Amino acid sequence: MRDYILPIPELKQLEPILAEYFGYKRAMFESELLHAYYTHYPNGIDKEIANAYMIDSPILDEFAVDNGAFDYHRYAPRPASTSKTFDPSSFIMDSDFNITITLSDDKILKKLFDLLQDHGEADYNGVIGTTLFVVAAIYEKYKNGELYTEVTMLEDTLPYLEQVRPEMLKLYELLNTKQLIPITKEYEERLQYIADHKIQTNILHPIINDEGEKKIQVRAILSITIDNGVKKITINNSYNWLTDLLDNYLHIYLGVNSLEEAQAELKEVYASKKGRKANNAAHNLIMYGTFHLLQRYSSIKTKSEQIRMTLGYMELLFEADSFNDDENYTNAAIAYLVKQGYKPMWKPKQIADYNFSPTNRSTEHLW
Repeated sequence: MRDYILPIPELKQLEPILAEYFGYKRAMFESELLHAYYTHYPNGIDKEIANAYMIDSPILDEFAVDNGAFDYHRYAPRPASTSKTFDPSSFIMDSDFNITITLSDDKILKKLFDLLQDHGEADYNGVIGTTLFVVAAIYEKYKNGELYTEVTMLEDTLPYLEQVRPEMLKLYELLNTKQLIPITKEYEERLQYIADHKIQTNILHPIINDEGEKKIQVRAILSITIDNGVKKITINNSYNWLTDLLDNYLHIYLGVNSLEEAQAELKEVYASKKGRKANNAAHNLIMYGTFHLLQRYSSIKTKSEQIRMTLGYMELLFEADSFNDDENYTNAAIAYLVKQGYKPMWKPKQIADYNFSPTNRSTEHLW
Protein backbone atom coordinates (compact mmCIF):
# COMPACT_ATOMS: atom_id res chain seq x y z
CA MET A 1 0.00 0.00 0.00
CA ARG A 2 1.19 3.49 -0.77
CA ASP A 3 -0.20 7.01 -0.47
CA TYR A 4 -0.01 9.15 -3.60
CA ILE A 5 -0.43 12.92 -3.69
CA LEU A 6 -2.61 14.42 -6.43
CA PRO A 7 -2.90 18.22 -6.67
CA ILE A 8 -6.57 19.21 -6.71
CA PRO A 9 -6.08 21.72 -9.57
CA GLU A 10 -4.79 18.85 -11.75
CA LEU A 11 -7.81 16.71 -10.93
CA LYS A 12 -10.17 19.60 -11.67
CA GLN A 13 -8.48 20.25 -15.01
CA LEU A 14 -8.86 16.58 -15.98
CA GLU A 15 -12.49 16.19 -14.85
CA PRO A 16 -14.03 16.82 -18.32
CA ILE A 17 -11.68 14.26 -19.90
CA LEU A 18 -12.29 11.70 -17.17
CA ALA A 19 -16.05 12.20 -17.43
CA GLU A 20 -16.16 11.88 -21.23
CA TYR A 21 -13.94 8.82 -21.61
CA PHE A 22 -14.17 7.03 -18.25
CA GLY A 23 -17.58 7.87 -16.73
CA TYR A 24 -15.99 9.90 -13.92
CA LYS A 25 -18.09 11.54 -11.23
CA ARG A 26 -16.62 13.88 -8.62
CA ALA A 27 -18.35 11.86 -5.91
CA MET A 28 -15.91 9.02 -6.69
CA PHE A 29 -13.31 10.92 -4.64
CA GLU A 30 -15.74 12.34 -2.09
CA SER A 31 -13.91 10.83 0.90
CA GLU A 32 -10.52 12.18 -0.25
CA LEU A 33 -11.97 15.65 -0.89
CA LEU A 34 -13.71 15.73 2.49
CA HIS A 35 -10.50 14.63 4.20
CA ALA A 36 -8.65 17.52 2.55
CA TYR A 37 -11.37 19.98 3.56
CA TYR A 38 -11.51 18.97 7.23
CA THR A 39 -7.70 18.83 7.41
CA HIS A 40 -7.31 22.41 6.24
CA TYR A 41 -10.55 23.81 7.68
CA PRO A 42 -11.23 21.93 10.93
CA ASN A 43 -13.40 24.79 12.16
CA GLY A 44 -15.25 25.32 8.88
CA ILE A 45 -15.30 28.46 6.73
CA ASP A 46 -17.00 31.83 6.91
CA LYS A 47 -20.70 31.82 6.16
CA GLU A 48 -20.32 34.41 3.41
CA ILE A 49 -17.86 32.18 1.56
CA ALA A 50 -19.96 29.07 2.18
CA ASN A 51 -22.99 30.74 0.57
CA ALA A 52 -21.31 30.40 -2.84
CA TYR A 53 -21.17 26.60 -2.39
CA MET A 54 -24.70 25.84 -1.26
CA ILE A 55 -26.52 23.03 -3.05
CA ASP A 56 -30.07 21.68 -2.96
CA SER A 57 -30.74 19.26 -0.16
CA PRO A 58 -33.02 16.76 -1.91
CA ILE A 59 -35.93 15.00 -0.28
CA LEU A 60 -37.17 11.57 -1.26
CA ASP A 61 -38.59 11.47 -4.79
CA GLU A 62 -40.80 8.48 -4.03
CA PHE A 63 -44.23 8.50 -2.45
CA ALA A 64 -44.50 6.43 0.69
CA VAL A 65 -47.67 4.69 -0.51
CA ASP A 66 -48.65 3.60 -4.00
CA ASN A 67 -51.38 1.47 -5.49
CA GLY A 68 -49.35 -1.04 -7.46
CA ALA A 69 -47.28 -1.43 -10.58
CA PHE A 70 -49.17 1.08 -12.73
CA ASP A 71 -49.71 3.79 -10.11
CA TYR A 72 -48.52 7.17 -11.41
CA HIS A 73 -47.29 8.06 -7.91
CA ARG A 74 -44.31 5.81 -8.56
CA TYR A 75 -43.15 8.09 -11.35
CA ALA A 76 -44.36 11.54 -10.31
CA PRO A 77 -41.56 13.22 -8.32
CA ARG A 78 -42.37 15.19 -5.22
CA PRO A 79 -41.91 18.98 -5.33
CA ALA A 80 -38.28 20.04 -5.30
CA SER A 81 -36.80 20.79 -1.91
CA THR A 82 -36.21 24.43 -1.03
CA SER A 83 -33.59 23.64 1.64
CA LYS A 84 -29.89 24.14 0.97
CA THR A 85 -26.73 22.65 2.43
CA PHE A 86 -23.03 23.51 2.18
CA ASP A 87 -21.00 21.34 -0.21
CA PRO A 88 -17.42 21.13 1.10
CA SER A 89 -16.27 19.05 -1.89
CA SER A 90 -17.12 21.83 -4.35
CA PHE A 91 -15.39 24.37 -2.14
CA ILE A 92 -12.16 22.37 -1.78
CA MET A 93 -12.09 21.74 -5.55
CA ASP A 94 -11.49 25.48 -5.98
CA SER A 95 -8.38 25.32 -3.77
CA ASP A 96 -4.70 24.65 -4.45
CA PHE A 97 -4.48 21.82 -1.92
CA ASN A 98 -3.83 18.13 -2.60
CA ILE A 99 -5.79 14.96 -2.06
CA THR A 100 -4.21 11.73 -0.88
CA ILE A 101 -5.01 8.57 -2.85
CA THR A 102 -4.09 5.19 -1.36
CA LEU A 103 -3.38 2.35 -3.80
CA SER A 104 -2.30 -1.25 -3.23
CA ASP A 105 0.28 -1.03 -6.04
CA ASP A 106 3.24 0.92 -4.67
CA LYS A 107 4.89 1.05 -8.11
CA ILE A 108 1.98 2.21 -10.28
CA LEU A 109 3.64 5.52 -11.18
CA LYS A 110 6.81 3.78 -12.36
CA LYS A 111 4.74 1.27 -14.33
CA LEU A 112 2.83 4.08 -16.01
CA PHE A 113 6.08 5.92 -16.80
CA ASP A 114 7.54 2.75 -18.32
CA LEU A 115 4.35 2.20 -20.34
CA LEU A 116 4.60 5.68 -21.84
CA GLN A 117 8.29 5.18 -22.58
CA ASP A 118 7.82 1.75 -24.16
CA HIS A 119 5.28 3.11 -26.64
CA GLY A 120 7.12 6.33 -27.41
CA GLU A 121 4.48 8.52 -25.80
CA ALA A 122 5.86 12.00 -25.08
CA ASP A 123 2.86 13.14 -22.95
CA TYR A 124 4.19 16.69 -22.94
CA ASN A 125 1.44 18.15 -20.73
CA GLY A 126 1.02 15.09 -18.50
CA VAL A 127 -2.64 14.62 -19.44
CA ILE A 128 -2.32 10.95 -20.39
CA GLY A 129 -0.15 9.83 -17.47
CA THR A 130 -2.20 11.62 -14.81
CA THR A 131 -5.51 10.52 -16.34
CA LEU A 132 -4.43 6.88 -16.38
CA PHE A 133 -3.27 7.20 -12.76
CA VAL A 134 -6.69 8.53 -11.71
CA VAL A 135 -8.42 5.74 -13.65
CA ALA A 136 -6.24 3.18 -11.83
CA ALA A 137 -7.47 4.68 -8.54
CA ILE A 138 -11.10 4.51 -9.73
CA TYR A 139 -10.68 0.88 -10.74
CA GLU A 140 -9.18 -0.04 -7.36
CA LYS A 141 -12.18 1.51 -5.62
CA TYR A 142 -14.41 -0.47 -7.98
CA LYS A 143 -12.64 -3.76 -7.16
CA ASN A 144 -12.95 -3.07 -3.44
CA GLY A 145 -16.65 -2.19 -3.65
CA GLU A 146 -15.89 1.39 -2.55
CA LEU A 147 -16.72 3.25 -5.75
CA TYR A 148 -19.60 5.71 -5.96
CA THR A 149 -21.84 4.93 -8.91
CA GLU A 150 -25.05 6.40 -10.30
CA VAL A 151 -26.77 3.06 -9.72
CA THR A 152 -28.04 2.59 -6.17
CA MET A 153 -28.08 -0.92 -4.75
CA LEU A 154 -31.47 -1.62 -3.20
CA GLU A 155 -32.76 -4.67 -1.37
CA ASP A 156 -34.52 -5.76 -4.57
CA THR A 157 -31.67 -4.99 -7.00
CA LEU A 158 -30.02 -8.42 -7.15
CA PRO A 159 -33.31 -10.37 -7.11
CA TYR A 160 -34.51 -8.23 -10.03
CA LEU A 161 -31.34 -8.64 -12.07
CA GLU A 162 -30.65 -12.31 -11.35
CA GLN A 163 -34.16 -13.78 -11.14
CA VAL A 164 -37.00 -11.45 -12.11
CA ARG A 165 -35.52 -9.82 -15.22
CA PRO A 166 -34.65 -13.09 -17.03
CA GLU A 167 -38.22 -14.28 -16.41
CA MET A 168 -39.51 -11.02 -17.89
CA LEU A 169 -37.28 -11.53 -20.93
CA LYS A 170 -38.68 -15.02 -21.46
CA LEU A 171 -42.22 -13.70 -21.13
CA TYR A 172 -41.45 -10.93 -23.64
CA GLU A 173 -40.01 -13.54 -26.00
CA LEU A 174 -43.18 -15.64 -25.68
CA LEU A 175 -45.49 -12.68 -26.24
CA ASN A 176 -43.57 -11.47 -29.30
CA THR A 177 -43.02 -14.76 -31.12
CA LYS A 178 -44.95 -14.48 -34.40
CA GLN A 179 -46.58 -16.91 -36.80
CA LEU A 180 -48.04 -16.59 -40.31
CA ILE A 181 -51.73 -17.36 -40.77
CA PRO A 182 -53.90 -17.17 -43.91
CA ILE A 183 -56.07 -14.07 -44.16
CA THR A 184 -59.83 -14.41 -44.42
CA LYS A 185 -62.00 -12.91 -47.15
CA GLU A 186 -63.51 -10.56 -44.58
CA TYR A 187 -60.06 -9.34 -43.58
CA GLU A 188 -59.09 -8.77 -47.22
CA GLU A 189 -62.26 -6.74 -47.81
CA ARG A 190 -61.43 -4.65 -44.76
CA LEU A 191 -57.96 -3.96 -46.14
CA GLN A 192 -59.45 -2.86 -49.45
CA TYR A 193 -61.89 -0.51 -47.69
CA ILE A 194 -59.04 1.07 -45.74
CA ALA A 195 -57.00 1.54 -48.92
CA ASP A 196 -59.92 3.02 -50.86
CA HIS A 197 -60.72 5.55 -48.14
CA LYS A 198 -57.06 6.29 -47.27
CA ILE A 199 -57.62 5.53 -43.61
CA GLN A 200 -54.57 5.58 -41.33
CA THR A 201 -54.48 2.44 -39.21
CA ASN A 202 -52.17 -0.03 -37.52
CA ILE A 203 -53.84 -2.97 -39.20
CA LEU A 204 -51.44 -5.69 -40.35
CA HIS A 205 -50.82 -5.96 -44.08
CA PRO A 206 -50.47 -9.36 -45.73
CA ILE A 207 -47.28 -11.10 -46.75
CA ILE A 208 -47.37 -13.07 -50.02
CA ASN A 209 -45.37 -16.31 -49.88
CA ASP A 210 -43.75 -18.22 -52.74
CA GLU A 211 -47.01 -20.03 -53.47
CA GLY A 212 -48.87 -16.73 -53.85
CA GLU A 213 -50.79 -17.19 -50.60
CA LYS A 214 -51.64 -14.07 -48.63
CA LYS A 215 -50.84 -14.35 -44.92
CA ILE A 216 -50.48 -12.02 -41.97
CA GLN A 217 -47.91 -12.20 -39.23
CA VAL A 218 -49.58 -12.36 -35.83
CA ARG A 219 -48.63 -13.35 -32.34
CA ALA A 220 -48.35 -17.09 -31.92
CA ILE A 221 -50.12 -16.85 -28.58
CA LEU A 222 -53.86 -17.60 -28.80
CA SER A 223 -54.67 -18.44 -25.19
CA ILE A 224 -52.87 -18.46 -21.86
CA THR A 225 -53.00 -21.30 -19.34
CA ILE A 226 -52.30 -20.65 -15.66
CA ASP A 227 -51.69 -23.56 -13.30
CA ASN A 228 -51.20 -23.01 -9.56
CA GLY A 229 -50.80 -26.70 -8.77
CA VAL A 230 -54.36 -26.99 -7.49
CA LYS A 231 -56.39 -25.55 -10.30
CA LYS A 232 -55.69 -24.81 -13.95
CA ILE A 233 -57.50 -22.28 -16.10
CA THR A 234 -57.22 -21.25 -19.73
CA ILE A 235 -57.68 -17.58 -20.58
CA ASN A 236 -58.72 -16.85 -24.16
CA ASN A 237 -57.29 -13.33 -23.99
CA SER A 238 -60.46 -11.82 -25.46
CA TYR A 239 -59.75 -8.54 -27.26
CA ASN A 240 -56.10 -8.95 -26.18
CA TRP A 241 -56.88 -7.64 -22.70
CA LEU A 242 -54.25 -9.78 -20.96
CA THR A 243 -51.48 -9.45 -23.54
CA ASP A 244 -52.05 -5.67 -23.64
CA LEU A 245 -51.69 -5.59 -19.86
CA LEU A 246 -48.48 -7.60 -20.01
CA ASP A 247 -47.14 -5.44 -22.85
CA ASN A 248 -47.65 -2.30 -20.79
CA TYR A 249 -46.06 -3.86 -17.73
CA LEU A 250 -42.98 -5.10 -19.60
CA HIS A 251 -42.59 -1.76 -21.33
CA ILE A 252 -42.10 -0.16 -17.91
CA TYR A 253 -40.18 -2.78 -15.95
CA LEU A 254 -38.23 -4.58 -18.70
CA GLY A 255 -37.71 -1.89 -21.31
CA VAL A 256 -36.52 -3.78 -24.40
CA ASN A 257 -37.52 -2.68 -27.88
CA SER A 258 -37.56 -5.86 -29.93
CA LEU A 259 -37.63 -9.64 -29.84
CA GLU A 260 -34.04 -9.67 -31.11
CA GLU A 261 -32.90 -7.44 -28.26
CA ALA A 262 -34.58 -9.66 -25.65
CA GLN A 263 -33.10 -12.83 -27.15
CA ALA A 264 -29.63 -11.27 -27.30
CA GLU A 265 -29.78 -10.32 -23.61
CA LEU A 266 -30.96 -13.79 -22.63
CA LYS A 267 -28.06 -15.30 -24.54
CA GLU A 268 -25.30 -12.88 -23.56
CA VAL A 269 -26.20 -12.22 -19.94
CA TYR A 270 -28.13 -15.23 -18.69
CA ALA A 271 -27.11 -18.21 -20.83
CA SER A 272 -23.94 -18.99 -18.88
CA LYS A 273 -24.13 -20.86 -15.60
CA LYS A 274 -23.48 -17.82 -13.42
CA GLY A 275 -25.52 -15.47 -15.54
CA ARG A 276 -22.65 -13.16 -16.44
CA LYS A 277 -21.33 -11.86 -19.71
CA ALA A 278 -18.09 -13.13 -21.12
CA ASN A 279 -16.95 -9.49 -21.48
CA ASN A 280 -16.31 -7.74 -18.18
CA ALA A 281 -17.97 -4.32 -18.08
CA ALA A 282 -14.94 -2.69 -16.43
CA HIS A 283 -12.69 -4.10 -19.15
CA ASN A 284 -14.89 -2.57 -21.84
CA LEU A 285 -15.04 0.79 -20.10
CA ILE A 286 -11.29 1.10 -19.58
CA MET A 287 -10.49 -0.27 -23.04
CA TYR A 288 -12.89 2.21 -24.67
CA GLY A 289 -11.74 5.16 -22.56
CA THR A 290 -8.00 4.56 -22.88
CA PHE A 291 -8.13 4.17 -26.65
CA HIS A 292 -10.17 7.35 -27.12
CA LEU A 293 -7.95 9.24 -24.67
CA LEU A 294 -4.95 8.29 -26.83
CA GLN A 295 -6.83 9.15 -30.03
CA ARG A 296 -7.43 12.66 -28.72
CA TYR A 297 -4.28 13.51 -26.75
CA SER A 298 -1.49 11.09 -27.69
CA SER A 299 1.61 11.93 -29.70
CA ILE A 300 1.36 8.37 -31.08
CA LYS A 301 -0.05 8.66 -34.57
CA THR A 302 -0.86 5.09 -35.62
CA LYS A 303 -4.06 3.40 -34.51
CA SER A 304 -2.31 0.04 -34.12
CA GLU A 305 0.20 1.50 -31.66
CA GLN A 306 -2.60 3.21 -29.74
CA ILE A 307 -4.35 -0.16 -29.43
CA ARG A 308 -1.13 -1.81 -28.27
CA MET A 309 -0.68 0.87 -25.60
CA THR A 310 -4.33 0.44 -24.56
CA LEU A 311 -3.70 -3.28 -24.07
CA GLY A 312 -0.49 -2.51 -22.20
CA TYR A 313 -2.41 -0.33 -19.76
CA MET A 314 -5.05 -3.00 -19.29
CA GLU A 315 -2.27 -5.48 -18.43
CA LEU A 316 -1.26 -3.18 -15.56
CA LEU A 317 -4.76 -3.21 -14.06
CA PHE A 318 -6.25 -6.61 -14.82
CA GLU A 319 -5.21 -10.15 -14.04
CA ALA A 320 -3.45 -12.09 -16.77
CA ASP A 321 -5.82 -13.96 -19.12
CA SER A 322 -8.85 -12.09 -17.73
CA PHE A 323 -9.37 -10.22 -21.02
CA ASN A 324 -8.72 -10.79 -24.71
CA ASP A 325 -5.42 -9.10 -25.61
CA ASP A 326 -5.60 -9.75 -29.35
CA GLU A 327 -5.18 -6.49 -31.27
CA ASN A 328 -7.68 -7.34 -34.00
CA TYR A 329 -10.27 -8.37 -31.42
CA THR A 330 -9.69 -5.15 -29.45
CA ASN A 331 -10.05 -3.03 -32.57
CA ALA A 332 -13.33 -4.78 -33.44
CA ALA A 333 -14.60 -4.54 -29.85
CA ILE A 334 -13.98 -0.78 -29.73
CA ALA A 335 -15.67 -0.31 -33.11
CA TYR A 336 -18.69 -2.28 -31.88
CA LEU A 337 -19.00 -0.14 -28.74
CA VAL A 338 -18.83 3.03 -30.83
CA LYS A 339 -21.48 1.71 -33.21
CA GLN A 340 -23.76 0.93 -30.26
CA GLY A 341 -23.44 4.50 -28.97
CA TYR A 342 -21.59 3.31 -25.86
CA LYS A 343 -21.47 5.71 -22.92
CA PRO A 344 -19.02 4.82 -20.12
CA MET A 345 -20.78 4.43 -16.78
CA TRP A 346 -19.66 2.58 -13.68
CA LYS A 347 -22.04 0.24 -11.86
CA PRO A 348 -21.50 -1.65 -8.61
CA LYS A 349 -19.17 -4.56 -9.36
CA GLN A 350 -21.70 -7.30 -8.58
CA ILE A 351 -24.22 -5.91 -11.08
CA ALA A 352 -21.90 -4.43 -13.71
CA ASP A 353 -22.82 -6.91 -16.44
CA TYR A 354 -26.59 -6.62 -16.08
CA ASN A 355 -29.18 -4.26 -17.57
CA PHE A 356 -31.89 -2.17 -15.93
CA SER A 357 -35.06 -0.98 -17.62
CA PRO A 358 -34.39 2.40 -19.27
CA THR A 359 -38.12 3.18 -19.23
CA ASN A 360 -38.65 2.67 -15.48
CA ARG A 361 -38.41 6.15 -13.99
CA SER A 362 -39.01 4.93 -10.46
CA THR A 363 -35.88 4.79 -8.32
CA GLU A 364 -37.40 2.41 -5.80
CA HIS A 365 -39.70 -0.06 -7.59
CA LEU A 366 -37.94 -2.42 -9.99
CA TRP A 367 -41.09 -4.47 -10.68
